[in-house]
Amino acid sequence: MTWHNLHRRLAIGPDLARWWRDFAHTSASANPDATLHLSSSATVNAQFWLSYLPWRPTAGWAAVAAMLAAGLMARPTGWDWREIALLLLLVDPLWGSIWRLAAGRLEVLPLRGQAIQQRFWLPYLQPDSPAAQLLGWDAHNALPLLFRVALPAVLVAIAVALVLGPTAVWLTIVVTVVSALGWTGRHTFSYVPAALHTAVTISLPWLLTLTQLDVTPAHGAWAAHLTLVLLWSLHNWGEGRCLRVAGDRLGLGLMAAADLGMGLLFIVARMPFWLALVAVLWLPTWLTVYQRRAMGHLQFWWLLAMLISGLALGQVPSS
Repeated sequence: MTWHNLHRRLAIGPDLARWWRDFAHTSASANPDATLHLSSSATVNAQFWLSYLPWRPTAGWAAVAAMLAAGLMARPTGWDWREIALLLLLVDPLWGSIWRLAAGRLEVLPLRGQAIQQRFWLPYLQPDSPAAQLLGWDAHNALPLLFRVALPAVLVAIAVALVLGPTAVWLTIVVTVVSALGWTGRHTFSYVPAALHTAVTISLPWLLTLTQLDVTPAHGAWAAHLTLVLLWSLHNWGEGRCLRVAGDRLGLGLMAAADLGMGLLFIVARMPFWLALVAVLWLPTWLTVYQRRAMGHLQFWWLLAMLISGLALGQVPSS
C-alpha cells in the first residue's frame, strides 16, 4: 500500500461529518416532535416567573403578615421552618396557579398547538351543547386547558396540602371552587370579581397560616387576629376595585372603612405608636384620591402597611 492510498483511506473526516449531517437531518424529518419530547423530563411541568414586581399585596406577603401577627419576631427560633416553606409554596405559587386559571387561557403560559387542537370528550359538554355554551367551553380551547393545566395544578396543590394537614386540603378545595367562580364571573361580567381575588390573595392564605401556626380560639388575641384579617380583606377588595376603575366609590368606601377599623383596633389594643406609623403609610393613598390620580403606584405602601399592622399585632401579649 502506497503512502498516497493510506492517506486517502485515513482522511475520513469530511465524509464522516457529511454522513452525520445527513443522519441528523433524516432523523429530524422523520420525527418532528423528537426535540419537543426530549425537552421535557418531568411528569408535571412547572415554571415560575414574575408577572409584576413582588412589592405588592400577594398571598405570600399575606402569609408573612400572619406570621408577624402570630409573634414571629418574638420567638423566631420556635418555628418549624420546613413547614413554613411548604406553607409559602402552597399559598403563593400553587394556589396562585389555580387562581390564574380564572383569568382564562390568555393568562396561562401557551400550550403547544398540538395540545390545543387535541379533542377531549366529556358527557354533556359536546361542542355547541347547552352546557358548553353556558360555561363558555369548547373542545379546542377550554378542555385542553382543563386537563393539561387545571387538573395538574389542583393535584399538585392537594399533594402539598396533604403534608400540611386537613385544613390545608379543605382550603385548597375552597381555592379551586373560588377559581371556578372567577372563571364563570369572567364569562358573565367580562371581568374577574375583585372579592374573589381578595379571598385567594388575603383571606385564605392568612387564615391557613394562623391555623398552621396553632393560633387557635383559645389564644387570647384570636378576636384581634380575625378582625385584622377581615379589615385587610376589605382593604384589598377596595384596592382591586379602585385599580380596575379609578375613583370607584364602593372601593374607596371599603378602603376607608378598613382604615378606620384598623385605627379603632390599635386604639383598643393601646398601641398609639403603631397607629401613628400605619397612619403615615395611609397618607399617600388619600393624597392620591384627593388629587384624582391612578392608584397603581400605591401597592408598595399598601403592602408595607399590611406588614406593619401584622407586626404591631404580634407585639400584643397573649392572655
